[in-house]
Amino acid sequence: MQQDAPDTGLFTPLEFAPTRRRQNLLVAGLLVLAGPALAWAAAAQLPGMALGWRVLAGVAVLLSCLWLARTLWRHAASSAPVLRLDGRGISGATLQPPVPWHVLEDAQLERGGLLRLQRRPDGAHPDQPQGWLRRNPARPRVSLHLLSPRQQDIAYDAIHARLDVLRLRAGTGEAASRRAARDEDAFESHLDTLVPTPWALYVVVAANVLVWAMNWAAGLSPLKPASTELFAWGANAASAVVLDGQWWRLLTAAFLHGGIVHLTFNMLGLWEAGKQLCRLLGNGQFGLVYLASALAGSAASLHYAAQNSVSVGASGAVFGVLGALVTASWHYRHLVPATNLRRLWTGLGFFIGYSLLHGFTQENVDNAAHVGGLACGMLLGLVLLAPIDRQAAASRRHKRAAAMGLLALAAVGYAVLATPVPRVWHAQMYAAQELLPEVARRFDQGFRQMALEAQRLQRGEIRQPVFLQNAERAISPACSAITEELAPLRVPRWEQTGRLVHMYLQICALTTRSLALEQAMLRRDPDLPADAAAQLAQLSGQMQLALRELADAVRRAPVPVPVPRKPARAPQAPT
Repeated sequence: MQQDAPDTGLFTPLEFAPTRRRQNLLVAGLLVLAGPALAWAAAAQLPGMALGWRVLAGVAVLLSCLWLARTLWRHAASSAPVLRLDGRGISGATLQPPVPWHVLEDAQLERGGLLRLQRRPDGAHPDQPQGWLRRNPARPRVSLHLLSPRQQDIAYDAIHARLDVLRLRAGTGEAASRRAARDEDAFESHLDTLVPTPWALYVVVAANVLVWAMNWAAGLSPLKPASTELFAWGANAASAVVLDGQWWRLLTAAFLHGGIVHLTFNMLGLWEAGKQLCRLLGNGQFGLVYLASALAGSAASLHYAAQNSVSVGASGAVFGVLGALVTASWHYRHLVPATNLRRLWTGLGFFIGYSLLHGFTQENVDNAAHVGGLACGMLLGLVLLAPIDRQAAASRRHKRAAAMGLLALAAVGYAVLATPVPRVWHAQMYAAQELLPEVARRFDQGFRQMALEAQRLQRGEIRQPVFLQNAERAISPACSAITEELAPLRVPRWEQTGRLVHMYLQICALTTRSLALEQAMLRRDPDLPADAAAQLAQLSGQMQLALRELADAVRRAPVPVPVPRKPARAPQAPT
């Protein structure tokens, strides 16, 4: 009995009842409601796949949502304690039978409320995954998500308070997870001492949110602003940077976003990794990584996405922060606790890999900016010196940071100068899109008046000389103004806007030539070519074809343009 005296109260029953039932019931209900929408979104992400595969993907997502909702609902509705500690060992609603104390070697609480137990393996509990769920009988898991974070910590400490006594009595010493947790706490406290506040992260997040708010206040759509509007605010485009010399767009584009969803995902991806990098490298070097990666991502985009379209977003800078955190933690792996490294690399590796794979499979994702920012960030994270490195003086850290900043600027400059000739001149294209509605209005008005004159000619109300005079008065000023406005614009003919510009110029040229030729035939000009009638008929045919093509192109135009009406009668040779 004296031997059992130290155990008094050691195995006193201790239960942890769920306190977050409402939250889990709410999440379960939301999953049931959102399941069909998520299934439809999953199917929509596979536009190139056969219908059967898309349906299968949607069904898989829907069933996953329903299964998770059922699990959450069952756990939240159960009256059993989430966790119970007593003389038999550790048990709970999802852990039956109990794990006896004498076989328990360690316990680890992970983020998200997952308690991992490690028991001594035996014949019934081998230390290897089994079944298609790959569950390890020697390493059972208990979900504590129904407990508050404070309850989870109390449960974890209670387990180790009892386990430590047993291990010390057996002479095995403190549990490995306990030592690891103490090392993590010491490391985190040291980082907090070196960098108490990650203010550089707060600054860049606030800047991104502020720019989005300014866009919204200026009238841009908060969900999906137009490309022309983003371009006016400083979006990245190869033509603007290379042809117009607007290098500042490399930086301003990194603070613009294509709507609140785009902004939210980027800031969520930046937040946790940004806090860790700020505390590891310091606020100043975090700012260097962020800005240099943003520039590198924009410069890489000039060779790919920004050749044809405008590019915006902080994703290049975000990937730079992620890459810098990976390589900086590897550089100082002898100073960072092993559990921190394992958790960090696993999370970052999955996120980076998934994001890049998603970018390569989607047409509207600027993956070149991701890769460029990631490469820049990884290099900076590998070379920059962290404040935790006691062998590196502050002056040495500053000199190396300055050198890497200059190197990054030189690399970005070289990437800009090596950019291929842009495929689209965005400033010219957007200028054309702005002019096209007014051009189409004048064009339609002039041709409508000419059609009316042609009808008067057919009814015999006017003669041919009067018709030509009135037609020239109706269409010539409009065509002259259209030619003066559109001819200087350099827009590619294969692009929709460029095709419209070319068609308006072509029809104006054909009309002007036809009227001039018909006037010369009416005056019997001595320099009139012998095949003037044939040329006029050919011009008339070309004009009719061009007008049909223009009407078809206008219906698919990227900007609202009035559909031109064909004249009732194209100019013909006088009889």
